Order: sequence, then structure tokens, then C-alpha cells
Amino acid sequence: MFDLSHVALLMLAGLIGTWIWRGLGLRDRALILVRQHCKQVDVQLLDESIVLNRIRLARNRGGRFGVVRRYGFEFTVTGERRYHGNIQLHGARLLGIELAPHPFPSAGPDDPNLREKLL
Repeated sequence: MFDLSHVALLMLAGLIGTWIWRGLGLRDRALILVRQHCKQVDVQLLDESIVLNRIRLARNRGGRFGVVRRYGFEFTVTGERRYHGNIQLHGARLLGIELAPHPFPSAGPDDPNLREKLL
């Protein structure tokens, strides 16, 4: 009725469930980091969401293997155009956030603060 193969299947299902649960937690961490970065560089995160683009195995600086997750997102500067960005996490550690080339929000030639920034 309940043999070793059932135990193995239950353990496998538990491991898969744990991996998915951890992945959702890491996705939430990535979203928080992206929100902070967008606020810091004065751009607006669109749709308040990120999407998993890629999963791969890689070594960290210490030589240990881990899962690298790459999430994509979209942002805007003026609200007229969407730009793409991505964030990479090695486990829970941030590897980097990249934003596509975009205009700076307050660097127009008629910006009164531009002269102070340059001086």
C-alpha cells in the first residue's frame, strides 16, 4: 500500500515545492531591489512587476555553484516610452541591475538645476 516508491515521490514533490517557494521569495526580493534602484535613479517602474527570463547554474567568487536568476522589467522616464531593464541574482545575492539607454529625467537644456550640477 505505502512503499518506498511512494516515499521517494513525496520527497521529490516536497523538494520541487520548496524550490518553487524559494524562487517566489527571491522574485519578491528582486522586485524590492528593482523598486529601490528605480527610485534612486529617478525612473518609474512600469506595471510594478518583473518576469523571470533565465535560470542557469554558475559559480560565485568562492567557486561554489549556485542558481543565477535573471528577471526582466520595464521602466519609463517621462511616461511616453517604455525601456527594458534586467536584474540578476546569484542565489539571494545581487549581481547587478542593468537599464537600457534612456534620457535622464532632469537633464534637459532648460533645466534650472543643470548649471548647478555642472559647476
